[in-house]
Amino acid sequence: AIVLTDAGATRAAVEEAVREIGSRAGPDDMFVFFYSGHGAQVPRSGPQPSDPDAMDETLEFYDTRITDDEFSALLSEIAPGVTLVALDACFSGGFSKDVVSVPGRMGLFSSEEDVVSSVAAKFRAGGYLAHFIADGVGRQLADLNGDRTTSALELSQYLHNRYREDVESSSGGDYVRTGGPQLGYQHLVVDRGSIASSEVLFRR
Repeated sequence: AIVLTDAGATRAAVEEAVREIGSRAGPDDMFVFFYSGHGAQVPRSGPQPSDPDAMDETLEFYDTRITDDEFSALLSEIAPGVTLVALDACFSGGFSKDVVSVPGRMGLFSSEEDVVSSVAAKFRAGGYLAHFIADGVGRQLADLNGDRTTSALELSQYLHNRYREDVESSSGGDYVRTGGPQLGYQHLVVDRGSIASSEVLFRR
């Protein structure tokens, strides 16, 4: 694993880490990319079939950003059996259309593409998805049937349940504002792409 934080999380360092780990990943391996930080939207020159709103979503690194299209191209340089992308950032759901666009990729995104992601103050965590993945994978709470493995469906179901129980039940301070005048909840976006629901992602 490579962990990049604060000033160390430059775009060049992130790209180098993806290529370094990715170069060692073969058809029987899973590559995991996890990001917790700021996300944004920037206008693109015109709409494309996967982005009819004419906006690109971005991950904001220490020195600059990377767009959803650029990130997808970066992942195309590596060839593991499975790529799991987990993004805990505002507007991260917009990455689903561009990143989960080829076989073997699965994405977990902390909010829809036009919604911000709240800081998980109740857990003293940067974001809800970060905290829930730590519980689900790190503490094996997503092993719902107790067989010491976590499938794609189990992880998806666990995260959906935690969002419903912990995000939607939070106080008014944890509401997020969508693009309009209405207040709404931050919703998890899961895109399993071609990954079968029964495919085992983690073993212990």
